[in-house]
Amino acid sequence: MKKYLKYIPFIVLAAALTTFTSCDDDDDDNNTPAVAPMLTIEFDHLAGNQKFYLDSTYTTENGDAFTATLFKYYVSNIRLVKGDNTEIAVDDTYFLINQDDETSFEVELENLPAGDFKGIKFLVGVDSSRNVSGAQEGALDPVNGMFWDWNTGYIFLKLEGSSPVIPTGSQTFTWHIGGFASPNNNGKEIYLEFDGDNLPLANNTHPELHLVLNVLEIFKTSTTIDLATFPTMIMSANANAAILANNYSDMFRYDHIHAD
Repeated sequence: MKKYLKYIPFIVLAAALTTFTSCDDDDDDNNTPAVAPMLTIEFDHLAGNQKFYLDSTYTTENGDAFTATLFKYYVSNIRLVKGDNTEIAVDDTYFLINQDDETSFEVELENLPAGDFKGIKFLVGVDSSRNVSGAQEGALDPVNGMFWDWNTGYIFLKLEGSSPVIPTGSQTFTWHIGGFASPNNNGKEIYLEFDGDNLPLANNTHPELHLVLNVLEIFKTSTTIDLATFPTMIMSANANAAILANNYSDMFRYDHIHAD
């Protein structure tokens, strides 16, 4: 009997250690730091019902065939909209979406507030304060080729390409749309509701919001563009740039949400 009793203290100690370790694990789980909500926004580019690609040919509302060789635009000043129409601004949101760089189609937002949201607002372009703030970094770095000079500011959208209906030797068009001051303020605010869907944001979640952009909208509504007669070279904030900006103000739509 004695030889069995001498092992009892060791058994008790082992059980105590197991209990202690188990409690420690539980405490670690309970004390895992909360990560503020994150959100990925994905921009899917279409030409009508087709996937949009550079160097592919599409047809405009006017019936003109065109092939794009460059397409870039700024998305900035993102705000999330709650059910009561309260807007939550997301700080320092300036993104350059480049058709030639698919990694730019997804933008990541971090440290967001928790809540349920019914829509999103953002600016196609760059706000006036950033246009007059001197040299900047990241998406707003002039090295990205989206800046004219310190007097005229950022280019909000670039579309370049060609069309067989253009009556010039090169048959190309170059549209660089900017302008942050009246009478040609071409930054366009977009508001997209989620069609009754809910975007839930909570700690330790990371949903995805999918938005669709239809490039063909640049050629129609409210003005149908005739590539045979419309200016092929737009490089300043003029009346023709305003026509294109009004057209592209409705090129976005909500598609779906992947909740985390």
